[in-house]
Amino acid sequence: MKSRFIRNILSGICALTLAVSILPGCNKVTADVVENKIEYHFANQNPGLAYGEITVSTEKPGDYQLYWGDDSGNRLKYNGVSFKELTDVTTTESKLTTTYKVPSEYTVIPQGAEKLMLVDSKSTTVYTYDIPKEKQLNEGNVIYQFGLMSDVHYNRYHDYSEDDSVVAFNNALKFINAQGIDFLGLTGDLSSHGEKEAFTKFKTATDKYPKMTVYTCMGNHDVGGIKDFNKYVNTKKKTDKNIKNINSNGVDFVYEKQGDIFIFFSQTKWSYNGKYSRLLEEQQLNWLEKNLNTFANKNVYLFFHSYFALENGDVTNAVGNLKNPGGYTYDLTYTFGNDDEKRFRKLLNKYSNVTMFNGHSHWAYDQQKYNSDLNVGNINSKKTGASIVHLASVSAPRTIETNSTERDENNGKLSQGTVALRYKNSTVYLSTDFIEGKYMADASYICYDGKKGTPIPAVKTGGSKIKSLGKIKKVSRKSKKYKVLVKYKKVKSAFKYEIQYATHKKFKSGKTKTKRTNKTKYTITKLKNKTTYYIRVRAYRYQFGERIYGKWSKIKRLKIKKK
Repeated sequence: MKSRFIRNILSGICALTLAVSILPGCNKVTADVVENKIEYHFANQNPGLAYGEITVSTEKPGDYQLYWGDDSGNRLKYNGVSFKELTDVTTTESKLTTTYKVPSEYTVIPQGAEKLMLVDSKSTTVYTYDIPKEKQLNEGNVIYQFGLMSDVHYNRYHDYSEDDSVVAFNNALKFINAQGIDFLGLTGDLSSHGEKEAFTKFKTATDKYPKMTVYTCMGNHDVGGIKDFNKYVNTKKKTDKNIKNINSNGVDFVYEKQGDIFIFFSQTKWSYNGKYSRLLEEQQLNWLEKNLNTFANKNVYLFFHSYFALENGDVTNAVGNLKNPGGYTYDLTYTFGNDDEKRFRKLLNKYSNVTMFNGHSHWAYDQQKYNSDLNVGNINSKKTGASIVHLASVSAPRTIETNSTERDENNGKLSQGTVALRYKNSTVYLSTDFIEGKYMADASYICYDGKKGTPIPAVKTGGSKIKSLGKIKKVSRKSKKYKVLVKYKKVKSAFKYEIQYATHKKFKSGKTKTKRTNKTKYTITKLKNKTTYYIRVRAYRYQFGERIYGKWSKIKRLKIKKK
């Protein structure tokens, strides 16, 4: 009886012990009492960057969440919209302390966040951490804001009458409009296979908001319907005074907003994973190169549908793609090392003032758990080129389980996009859950403006002059055709010379022939007898892949009159 009494006393002492100790009669080690606590170990001292490790300790085991808080200790909002949790935290009796690593080095501490709050399952704040003043974002006032979306894909999910994309896109537009955003940009794939019905659905949806400017490039699913795309999409650009340049194909164009440049650059081919596959025409790259130079001294946002592999060709860790532990990765990737890809990549490496938006893979923002660079990064590992931001699908953000080899489309279940806040020297990207109508704290980022450059002045090519026309001779003894040697003045820096001759003095196309040479003389052959010819010459050189012509020479008249 006495020994049982003593054992009960010892058991009570074991249960109440505060320090780690082993007492006579205790059969286990007891833990220290843990207080609710947050320790934030920042990876750097740069203001506004959340990157680092957060260690959370709780008095009681349970499920908790971390939220950004304002100066009053309320959950953070922007423009009346709440932020979702930064992360979920779970502690157990055996492990009352756990650590969360912020996945991306670009993750932002949003403007106005002064606290990090630990909230329990009853939505009670159990601990508040004060963010150091020097780590709080202080970019000043938002100059303007704009919306970002991708991969609407009308007619792809369910049938035409119950198209999930109709509901998703309409809801997203409603959210954007409620935020007072008057400009929305998309990275393409409005359709299933370039069908007219998809483009008219897009027009119907966006026409409901006449005060909102909505522009998009084409994606791979749109390329088969370029005629209808030009007819029903981006129609506002025809009268928009902020349009600075439109390519001859009608689908590439430049828009300016408050001094910033938005370039919509469409892939015009569906050609992936082949040695000679291309997504772009050579002329398009010429047009892009010229415009990137023109606006080298401005902040440029570039919309393009497909994503780039890493500089070593790895597509599984690129901004816009991932590889889960089960080995699954997205298959339709921009073919690394092909001519158009290499030239495009070279431009993105050259212009650090550019931020490129891509979509294509549809990956939901939380899939950054497989690739910390999924949603934001740079075209190169040194971070000296263009920034790149991935946009999830607005109608079907994809997810995949850890060991699965089949992805989930999530149409009707998820809908995501981004709200961009333009500050004086940076842009903050608030990933957005359109179904819940909230911003996603774990997938919101900041990109500081890249270094701007000085545009290279447009080159000029001097005019040439025909110095002489040689004697008219027969092409051969038996031939009935004649030839003449044309000599002309050398032009400095000329790449080649263009010689035109025609039987009409206004050089009408049906009666004109054009020849090119790098020499300062050229023999025109196969001239007919009893015929008058008109001859002119001009020099040309190249800049940004385009020919820069000099003025035509004065026209020389040549009459063939042989017996």
